[in-house]
Amino acid sequence: MFQGRQCVLISLLVALPPLGGCSGEKLPGLGRVNGTVTLDGQPVPDATVTFDGAKEGEPATLARTDATGNYELYYSRGHKGATIGEHAVHINTYQGPDDDNPKGKKETIPAKYNVKSELKATVNRGNNKLDFALQSGGEIIQPDDDDQPKKGKGKKVRSVTGCM
Repeated sequence: MFQGRQCVLISLLVALPPLGGCSGEKLPGLGRVNGTVTLDGQPVPDATVTFDGAKEGEPATLARTDATGNYELYYSRGHKGATIGEHAVHINTYQGPDDDNPKGKKETIPAKYNVKSELKATVNRGNNKLDFALQSGGEIIQPDDDDQPKKGKGKKVRSVTGCM
């Protein structure tokens, strides 16, 4: 019985934000970040949103959009937000094959928003609402396909590695 209560107590402590530096994880200053991702005005469901670290050596922060294109970034388990500063942003829909979906999911977002991202966002202290209104058109790169054609161009696209 003591073990059950201990597990509940530990779970509650992990879920609560750190109080007065009592957490084992040292956190940098974070700003909470949420927003919506759209492509040609339509919500982009089930996309991965990644903010690279604002400074060298900082980890990336991640989110996944819901069915309405909304996202909220997580710095680490139980800690919402991203570090303060300017971030390169990558948004993609590609998902490799797995047990639930053996075919995976193809990339539908142009490369200028993911592997060749031109997106930047500045995170400030407090709450940040950062929406991304993407436009279709341009090169789409499938990460797992070396010889796939560009959409609408009929040309081959070289595999992109080490671009981030």
